[in-house]
Amino acid sequence: MKSIKRILISTLLVCFLGGTLQAQYFGKNKVQHKAFTWQYLQSEHFDIYFTDGGEGIAAFTARVAEESYQQLRKDMKYDLVDRIKILVYNSHNDFGQTNVDLSPPEESVGGFTEFFKNRVVIPYEGEWEKFRHVIHHELTHAVMLQMVYGAGSQSIISGLTQFQLPLWFIEGLAEHQSRGWDIESDMFMRDATVNGYVPEIPYLYGFLAYKGGQSVLRYISETYGDEKVGELLNKMKMNKNVTRGFKQAIGFDLEELTKRWQLYLKRKYWPDIADRKEPDEIAKPITEHRKWRNFVNTGPAMSKKGDKIAFLSDKDNYFDIYIASSIDGDIIKKVVRGQRAGNLEELHWLRGRGIDWSPDDKYLVFSAKAGAEDQLHIVDIKEEKIIKSIELGLESIYNSSWSPRGDEIAFMGVFHGQADIYIYNLEAEALRKVTDDPFSNVEPSWSPDGAKLVFASDRNNYLYETPTNFQPEQLDMKDYDIFEINVNGSGLRKLVDTDYIDRSPIYSPAGDYIAFQSDRSGVSNIYLKSLETEEEWPITNVITGAFLPTWGGSANRLAFTSFYYAGYDIYMLKNPLDIQNGDIVVEETAFVKSLKESEETQPSFTGTDITFPQSGAAKTDETNKYSTFVFDEAFADGEIDFEERTVFLDSADYSLPTGDFKIYDYQIEFSPDLVYGAVGYDQFFGTQGYTNIMLSDVLGDHRINLALNLYGDFKNADYAVTYYYLKHRLDMGAGAYHNAYFFYSGNFGWVRDRNYGLSLLASNPFDRYKRISAGLSLMGINRTYMDLPDELVDGAINAGILPPRNRYFALGNLTYTKDTTVWGYTGPMTGTRWGVGLTASPQLGDYGIEFTTARGDWRKYFLFGRDYIIGIRFAGGASFGKHPQKFFLGGTSNWINYRYNGGLRIDRIEEIYFSSFEMPLRGLGYYADEGNRFFLGNFEFRFPFVRYLQAGFPLPILLANIGGATFMDLGVAWDRDQTVKLYSKSPTTDENTVTLFNKAPNGFIRSQHLLATMGFGLRINLGIFLMRVDFAWKTDFYRTDKDMHVLWSLGADI
Repeated sequence: MKSIKRILISTLLVCFLGGTLQAQYFGKNKVQHKAFTWQYLQSEHFDIYFTDGGEGIAAFTARVAEESYQQLRKDMKYDLVDRIKILVYNSHNDFGQTNVDLSPPEESVGGFTEFFKNRVVIPYEGEWEKFRHVIHHELTHAVMLQMVYGAGSQSIISGLTQFQLPLWFIEGLAEHQSRGWDIESDMFMRDATVNGYVPEIPYLYGFLAYKGGQSVLRYISETYGDEKVGELLNKMKMNKNVTRGFKQAIGFDLEELTKRWQLYLKRKYWPDIADRKEPDEIAKPITEHRKWRNFVNTGPAMSKKGDKIAFLSDKDNYFDIYIASSIDGDIIKKVVRGQRAGNLEELHWLRGRGIDWSPDDKYLVFSAKAGAEDQLHIVDIKEEKIIKSIELGLESIYNSSWSPRGDEIAFMGVFHGQADIYIYNLEAEALRKVTDDPFSNVEPSWSPDGAKLVFASDRNNYLYETPTNFQPEQLDMKDYDIFEINVNGSGLRKLVDTDYIDRSPIYSPAGDYIAFQSDRSGVSNIYLKSLETEEEWPITNVITGAFLPTWGGSANRLAFTSFYYAGYDIYMLKNPLDIQNGDIVVEETAFVKSLKESEETQPSFTGTDITFPQSGAAKTDETNKYSTFVFDEAFADGEIDFEERTVFLDSADYSLPTGDFKIYDYQIEFSPDLVYGAVGYDQFFGTQGYTNIMLSDVLGDHRINLALNLYGDFKNADYAVTYYYLKHRLDMGAGAYHNAYFFYSGNFGWVRDRNYGLSLLASNPFDRYKRISAGLSLMGINRTYMDLPDELVDGAINAGILPPRNRYFALGNLTYTKDTTVWGYTGPMTGTRWGVGLTASPQLGDYGIEFTTARGDWRKYFLFGRDYIIGIRFAGGASFGKHPQKFFLGGTSNWINYRYNGGLRIDRIEEIYFSSFEMPLRGLGYYADEGNRFFLGNFEFRFPFVRYLQAGFPLPILLANIGGATFMDLGVAWDRDQTVKLYSKSPTTDENTVTLFNKAPNGFIRSQHLLATMGFGLRINLGIFLMRVDFAWKTDFYRTDKDMHVLWSLGADI
């Protein structure tokens, strides 16, 4: 058993290093589209790393982080013991390249905190208030992590094994600290309360983990005082138990707290909705997220004729662009299939209105992530294809709007920390700025005559003059107003001025009104402004929120997006101009009334006595520079200093006399990500122990892994060292390893194999979905027959009965994979993944092996509704040469209660290290069939078996989203000198013929050499791993075995 485990672990290591002999490895790619030049600045408690042109946003980050920390320090009653590193990227596209986390981030990920090194990683996306919120949110995670679990990976691992905070508290606290309470949070909780989907506190998941958790802490703060939240965190930390922490802090458990909190919500929100309307009471639904069981239908754009609406939706689990009739709401067609190709990785669904029609309604324009940058795409609606993609050298492009003349496109662009309005001329292929200032300028829209643009901005009352040494903190960053500007950049004036968020402006078809969204009442509604009379009035009064108004060529129809019943939908409002000023009265929410009664609307970020440098950046030379990898600066100079290091800095350490931050060039320094191990001594077996050390630099571009599993002495030990270089598009790795395996053979007794070698790996992703990978391994295997005398072994080797003790091999492989799947709880739900590979081994010496193997693997998933999946997979391969590889069919991956047909084969080295197990073929043991050719087919129907299961006795266990599956597995293997025959009327007895089917006694068919199994199974997601339980029977389609085989295994579905 021990040997089997060790060989499986070693095989995985070898494959990871480059000897991918046995399968295609799927998954999406992290692509390094461009190489960054990194620098960093320091504040008292933080190190801020930034890339080319990011000095301004790094300085902003430092100031906000220090201010946020002062609030966290006060509320949590905790002082940091170690510095926190913050990595800032200029855009979400750049953020997608981070190697701190090796999985590609989704568009909805606005930042993350990495636990082991306590690194905060965030992108700037063009809006100062959103950036401020993300900084404070993630910093809350980092400070709380250090407070609860300590600093350093070992403390964190030890702490996590003893106690884990629930997700709703982690995210709720971050929102509570970074937002306090705001209108958006009020919207989500009003909707959940009114529509009855507020769960018990322990079951706050999805967006309710954020907003529900925030609301729970708001209730505690309002009821028991602001200091109770910090006290609660400290009590949970001290007790290492959530329930005891709550009881000690507030006197009762989560069950009682749930009752009181839910009653509090009802009292807050039920009186608030008396005069408000559900969106379908005032407008016609165009989309139906509850029927479609999706979440997002947004970004509506009305055609110029007014008869169609283009919009963005995730109804098929990808973000796609659809066109619907504005008359009856029927979907006409899907014109863009997003998130399946490298030029459509992200369609910016979070960025508001971003689709627009050409004046003749033949084309659409929108922006999308396309590798390193965003591109403008022009789509031919009739042909349903992109006919032109425009790359402009900007880091982000949002909110595209097509001019009425058809020759220009306006949009919001972000470059080096500055968000401006741009215009691109299609005929001249020229780009120009309309604004050029440090404010957040968003959502431009053309006037009907093409002479002006209307847009939203947080510039407050700054028009053309920007103060010297301006910093965004001088603004009310939450206050967005509506502005108008001539297309040449002149004539800037403010049209709408409130203390709230006014956004998404659009002109009426005649140009005499603008429609926009405003949350001035505490609920975002659609408002009109007469440009002639300057009057403003609401034309909607919805319960939760109305956003993103869009007008077409006719003033009779106006579409908008609304959030209701836990999802976004698009609605069509008829005759909006018939609604006159005073027809609709929107009452202020209780929350807005409370804001006006108190000046303390959220945790204060002002009033601290800390001095911060200005936003300018001056570069200083760093002494003692080193250009190669180091573990410590003093160590690099051959010096070891045992004096206590300075953790936090004085202002003189991080700022220049001018007040600017000091800027330093980034240097590669390795530090531990993870260190764990144990050692012991046994009187019979000697010293035993294991150690695993993982090191990386701050950016994660360079990674070193060291592993040692000692068993007696180094001949019997497993050890490996690997290095990965991930800075560029081409990922590279190299490693050396030694593994010792012990087997018991019925022919030879105990056998020890020492498997050692060098491996090289290279992987080049073309985009998020496609990559080509190559590997080269040089391997030596030393076999010792421990129960046989050396003389006997030498004689057998000389006689050619046994191969030499030492044999040497070389392996090379080349694979191409594509993966566009979307995952659910237990495996892929929809999409396609496929790969082809070639592996070759040239013969080294007389006892090497020579083969070439080609294989392919194709998988397709069809989703019906939101829960029912049909999965189809075909795989096959063939090996050629003097010593072709063996393919062994049967079993399943990560099989716990495994069985073999005939036992584990260990007598021949080729069958241990150079064979390939092809699976699943459930209901059959390993080695059920073998050959140097194979075919495998798998068919599954997956469905929800139990959505929630809560047991009360003997253990109060909750299991959610238990999946069910019915399946059929087919497989056959054969050798190169055999002929494959599809069908024969009678069973084939010729050993050189493999017949798949023959005639059954009832006149139908049955399988002969084709192995077939069928059954059903359960998929239980236990959080840290997925448990699979399968019940399988062998069949030949005429008879099915009565014996049922139960397979327990781990891992996701294929």
